[in-house]
This record gives sequence, structure tokens and C-alpha cells, in this order.
Amino acid sequence: MTEEEATCTGKTPFHTRKAAKQRANQIRRHTGNRMRAYQCPFCAAYHLGHRPGHATHLRSGHHRTKEPTT
Repeated sequence: MTEEEATCTGKTPFHTRKAAKQRANQIRRHTGNRMRAYQCPFCAAYHLGHRPGHATHLRSGHHRTKEPTT
């Protein structure tokens, strides 16, 4: 996989930084995940990514999931 594919594949392109930040805020309110908007160096659109240091626990497989309440 090329760096461009890894950067763009499967990510929603936003035409403006404002639109990307609005979506990041929606995600934070809904899930608690803090995302950041950044301009892609390959396609020039804006994408969302985890804030630096916040995705490490997801990649390692040691993240806690919320237990359902009964």
C-alpha cells in the first residue's frame, strides 16, 4: 500500500476545514473520540484523524469498550 493509499483510502473527503471540524465535533459529542481535521497532502481535501497519541490504544488492541448496561 502506498502512502497516498494509506492516507486517503476509506476516509471521507471534506471540501473545507470548517466542514471537517463540524464533523469532528459531532463524533466527539456522540462517541467521546477526539478527532482532528487536517489537509491531505495528496488530494488537498480535509480528512479526520485521531489526535496525536490518542489512537495508540486502539491500534494495540488494549482498549476498553463500554459494557452494556442492563
